[in-house]
Amino acid sequence: MPLLLLLLAIPVGEVFIFLEVGSVIGTWPTIGLIVGTAVLGGLILRWQGLQTLARARQQLAANRIPVAEMAEGAALALAAVLLLTPGFFTDALGTLLLLPPLRRSLLRPLLARFVPHARQAGTGPASPPDSGRVIDGEYTVLDETPKSGPPHVRPQGGEQ
Repeated sequence: MPLLLLLLAIPVGEVFIFLEVGSVIGTWPTIGLIVGTAVLGGLILRWQGLQTLARARQQLAANRIPVAEMAEGAALALAAVLLLTPGFFTDALGTLLLLPPLRRSLLRPLLARFVPHARQAGTGPASPPDSGRVIDGEYTVLDETPKSGPPHVRPQGGEQ
């Protein structure tokens, strides 16, 4: 029921704001503001999305799970939806999600709650909770010979 009320309240609020703004500045300037905020928000979103993607790639290259970057990407996707939805209220919410300090302060408690074992903000590799299980297995070490031939396979366990 609260979700239904929210889905009804947002469009009604947007129409009210449209009417108020339109009565002050006129119809075409109001439409121009709506389109302008969507375009400007889209450009900012693209720039920040590319920065977040670059940070995620750095984390992966450092052998870390980019948990914070993935959460920021989801928040930026939500910001995109809000900015592309016509309206001043949704544009304001989308713009707030584009502010990195505010976005990170909103995401920090969510990450701490839902991903307690992951290191946030790229501070180190994620460490899964210790299950106490030991997994037995076999492996083979590959030694590369000096550029004159294929790699050499040396079995483990005393056989040479």
